[in-house]
Amino acid sequence: MNKGKKTRHYSVVIVSDATLTNKEFTVSSKLIKNAVLGFSFLVVFFGFILFHYLTITLDKQKMKRLEFDARAKQQKIGEMAATIEVLNTRLKNMEIYKERIMVATGLTSPLALREVGSGGPDTSIVTGGDFAAPSVLAPGNPPLKNTPPVTTNIRDKAQRIEDSLKTVEKYVNQQKLHLAATPAIWPTRGILSGVFGNRLHPFTGRYEFHNAVDIATQLGNKVIAPADGIVLVAEPRDYYGNMIIIDHGFGYVTRYGHLSGFNVREGQRVKRFDVIGYVGTTGRSNGPHLHYEVRYYEKPVNPLDFILDNQ
Repeated sequence: MNKGKKTRHYSVVIVSDATLTNKEFTVSSKLIKNAVLGFSFLVVFFGFILFHYLTITLDKQKMKRLEFDARAKQQKIGEMAATIEVLNTRLKNMEIYKERIMVATGLTSPLALREVGSGGPDTSIVTGGDFAAPSVLAPGNPPLKNTPPVTTNIRDKAQRIEDSLKTVEKYVNQQKLHLAATPAIWPTRGILSGVFGNRLHPFTGRYEFHNAVDIATQLGNKVIAPADGIVLVAEPRDYYGNMIIIDHGFGYVTRYGHLSGFNVREGQRVKRFDVIGYVGTTGRSNGPHLHYEVRYYEKPVNPLDFILDNQ
């Protein structure tokens, strides 16, 4: 029969210089081993507690940061919702103004104003393909499935308005060109000595159709272009004497006869109020005057129907 392993013992001697006495303790190896194990367990136990505490502390800090970020995002969402509401209102007003402009310019029917309405923009859900009110962004109210994002609808709405306004701008620019090409002012200052229509011819003494107006004035007075255009003719003609013909576009052509001289050349582009020549008495003329003629698509028309300014 084997005997059990003998336990070792260790003596610890404490020597004191003050009393010159010694104290001795005997410690078994088993006790030391148990003490080391116990201390190791305590170290691991308190280390785990410390790690758990630090983890909880870091989690709390992270949660605080998340809460702060959530509040900041919530504030941003609120600001965006308010901004979208303002944009919604302004875009609706722009739609009303756009329709009014298009009606005023004749690009759309006046019935379109009824569709826009007269009670002001509605910030609730807009029908007819418009975007939803910003309340869909409020907390707890996520957008419905298959609903286009609000910003996409705003962009599409703004694009439609922009396209319509571009059409209006193009039309207005075309109208400006048309107005600039319309002979709307007197080409010279003087007395109306010959009217458009049937008159007694000063040379033949018979009634004939006069397709222009005659403006009697001082010899050498300036003759100005009544509209923008291009000089087609600047040369002497038998009946007209020194004559200028200007093509204004949009079907308008003007003629000036009996001039004493030219201030333009053929092919030159002129603007309204540019001096093109001077009053004379060349050709078949019984005195200084300007023969002023307006044709619309080659048909003579009364120049007085176009003149807006007064003598």
